[in-house]
Amino acid sequence: MAPASNPFVTSSKSRPLVVGHRGVPRLHQENTLAGFRRAVALGISAVELDVQLSRDGRAVCLHDADLERLTGARGNVRDLSWDELARLRIRRELPMGVGADGAPVVARYEREEPIPLLEEVLSEIAPYAAINLELKLDLGRWWHVDVGAVVARDVARAGVQSRVILTSFDPRKLRAAQRAASGLAVGFCFDDGMLDFAAPLLQRLPGLTRELLSRMRPPSAAAGREDGGPATHGLLTELLDANLVGRVLGTQVVGAEHTLIGERTVRRLHERGVAVGTHTLFPLGSTTGKPIAPAAVTETEVERLVELGVDWIETDDPERLQELLG
Repeated sequence: MAPASNPFVTSSKSRPLVVGHRGVPRLHQENTLAGFRRAVALGISAVELDVQLSRDGRAVCLHDADLERLTGARGNVRDLSWDELARLRIRRELPMGVGADGAPVVARYEREEPIPLLEEVLSEIAPYAAINLELKLDLGRWWHVDVGAVVARDVARAGVQSRVILTSFDPRKLRAAQRAASGLAVGFCFDDGMLDFAAPLLQRLPGLTRELLSRMRPPSAAAGREDGGPATHGLLTELLDANLVGRVLGTQVVGAEHTLIGERTVRRLHERGVAVGTHTLFPLGSTTGKPIAPAAVTETEVERLVELGVDWIETDDPERLQELLG
C-alpha cells in the first residue's frame, strides 16, 4: 500500500490538489526542469509528467515518442541513447495541436530547454511538489513494459515513494512497476475516447448494444452530452465506476478525463478507498487532434469537480486553477 502521507492518496484534503499538467506549459516548455521549477516557485502542489525510455534504458521526461514536434529532430525516443537525447533541445516555438476553437496553437517561449532525466526531476522537484508520473504508451514497442520497472527503481533510489503516483493507460506497465518496487501508488487512466474502436461493433450488434445500454448511465451534462453521448461513453463510465482494472492490480488511485467524472464515480471509488483525479482543464491545445470538450475551458467545470470531491485536477494553467480554488 502507498504511504498514507502521499498527497494524492490522503483523504484529508480540503480541496483538490492543483496539478500542473506537464509543468506550467503556458510559461515554459512541457516536461522540462524549467517548467517544474516554476511550478515550485508558484507554490503549485503537484505536477504531472510523462516518462519514456531511451535506447539504453534511461527514463526521460517526454510526452511524444516521435521527437519531431518537440525537438525538430527525426526519429523516436526509443531509438536514441541518453547521450544523444541530452544533446537535443525542446523548441522555443512549440506546436500544441488545436485549441478549443479548433484553430492551430503554437506556444512560444524565451529559450530552448534540455530534455531532463527522470532521476533529475525526482531529486530536485519531488521534495517540494508531488508528482504524477505517467508511463506513456509507445505503439512502436507496445509489448515492452520495462519502463514500469525502470521508473519504479528510480523512485525507490530517490526515496520519494510518498511523493509520487504512477499512472498509465497500459496496466501491464503498472504491474511491472509494482513487481519492481513495493509501496508505490499506481493507477489506471481513462480517456473518453479509449473505446471508440468498439463503436462499430456495438452498432452491428444491436442486442449487445441494448444490453450494455441498460447498464449505462449518461456522462455528466456539464460535459456537454445531455443525451448520453455514444454508447462507448456509457460503457467507460461503468468500467470506471466498477474500478475493474484497479481491483485486478490492487491500485490506490484512478485518473480519468473530466468528461467521465460524475457523482456516482467519485462516491463509489471513495467508498473503496480509491483516490480519483481528473484531466485536463484549461488546455493549451490537443496534440492528438481530438476536439477539446467545451466544458474543459470553463470555471463552471472546476466548480462541478470540486463539488463532487475529486482528489486532484490536472491543468495547463495551474496559476488560474490555484486562484480559483483559493
